[in-house]
Amino acid sequence: MNDSEGVRALRRDLGRALKQARGAAGYSQAQLARKTGYARSTVSTVESGSQNVPRAFWERSDAVLGTGAALLSQYDRLTQHRIARIRPPAVGAGPREELRRAGRGLDSRIAAEAVAAYRQLGWRVEHAGGQIELVCGNGVEALEVPRPAGIVALHWWLFTGGAPDEIRGLPALPSPQGALAVIAAGDRYLFLVQPGACPWAGPDLAVATPAGRPRGVTVRWHAGGGKIPAPPSRDTRAPRVAWAYPPPSQVQLADPIVLLDLLTKAVAVAGHRRHLLTFPGGISVVPAASAAAVREPHQLRPALAPEAKSSGGTAC
Repeated sequence: MNDSEGVRALRRDLGRALKQARGAAGYSQAQLARKTGYARSTVSTVESGSQNVPRAFWERSDAVLGTGAALLSQYDRLTQHRIARIRPPAVGAGPREELRRAGRGLDSRIAAEAVAAYRQLGWRVEHAGGQIELVCGNGVEALEVPRPAGIVALHWWLFTGGAPDEIRGLPALPSPQGALAVIAAGDRYLFLVQPGACPWAGPDLAVATPAGRPRGVTVRWHAGGGKIPAPPSRDTRAPRVAWAYPPPSQVQLADPIVLLDLLTKAVAVAGHRRHLLTFPGGISVVPAASAAAVREPHQLRPALAPEAKSSGGTAC
């Protein structure tokens, strides 16, 4: 049995396990579909082993059917098997065990260990004065979004498990367990991606911006010699640079072209303001007043009230 057949067999086993659990709980396909928020046809094709669905489906099914985490665990094993099947062999990175050590080293709080791990992966890195910078263009590139959009995109990716989400219009992505790595630096999130897809040429193409970032920029592409801050260090624009989501033990980053769809949608949802989320339909979500703001309410109203009014929606 080759790997492709192995994945199909695991998916069929998972579908049979769902059918058995559904029958034991006394639910029809239509009833399970309503309780999990999916279509009956989806439940049918999943049980036949012919469709892959997001991780959230299995979480909800476990909760509805009272199976603990049995279905979810089986789905996670299937996902790991699929990642192992599609992962290309590492080139010039040494044995697999060395890659695992490098992946763990990236998350080290000791600068020298992190720098050694970056270099072991073939990524260009500069380390001086307590500041660590990745040089983009060969081993790695980065897509930058404002922090609110980065948080939305990160959680969407984790929620879907990389499967396409037709309701939200999200694209198919690699499993976050093998491809997601995000740096948090102040008011920005940097999603690390595979190099080589950037359509523009020239060094520092996405970093050199006179007088700060231009208005209207929502996603910035760091490539061609551009530099980004890397953990664990400090940045001129942020007191601390850390992993918003640490890289996996074996780093296989996503294609930036695929990831762009997710990031641009996250930008549209999160808006451009640091403390405002605007969802489809014009509903704005703003932070509740802090204790200081409650004592001085005149400072709060001018900042938040116009946002809710201009969006034509509700401030939550």
